[in-house]
Amino acid sequence: MKISEFLSPSNILGELTGSNPRDVLAELCRPVATDGLDTQLLVESLLERERLASTGIGDGVAIPHGRVHGLSKLRASVGRSKAGIDFNAVDSKPSHLFVALFAPAAGPGVHLRALSRISRIFRNQAFRDSLMRARDAAEIFELIEAEDTRT
Repeated sequence: MKISEFLSPSNILGELTGSNPRDVLAELCRPVATDGLDTQLLVESLLERERLASTGIGDGVAIPHGRVHGLSKLRASVGRSKAGIDFNAVDSKPSHLFVALFAPAAGPGVHLRALSRISRIFRNQAFRDSLMRARDAAEIFELIEAEDTRT
């Protein structure tokens, strides 16, 4: 599975403006809220998962994810916060890179493969550093696409 199968260039936000987890999650939901999907429904799916445990995996990365009724296929969005957000990460450090993953409510398993792929790619420190230096959303997508091909 490749990230490019569920992430499109239009879903790369570049710099996030939110200063707290809820605002950041709402920002990450907006590009996915198409085709009749309600932004608030998407936000709630992410918040429901966050209530179980933080999706801040450490090293400045968070992968909020949720299952959504009415979604026909995996979708994702990406955002960056140079300032960092306290996302209750496992290493207690701020999160700077966010990959939100939205999975259909039916069809277990596919979102686990996607989470594994995202996690594997974002483990690379040099890659994370390049995303933090990227000029804009287009460059962020190009970097993700290139790393997705290499890994």
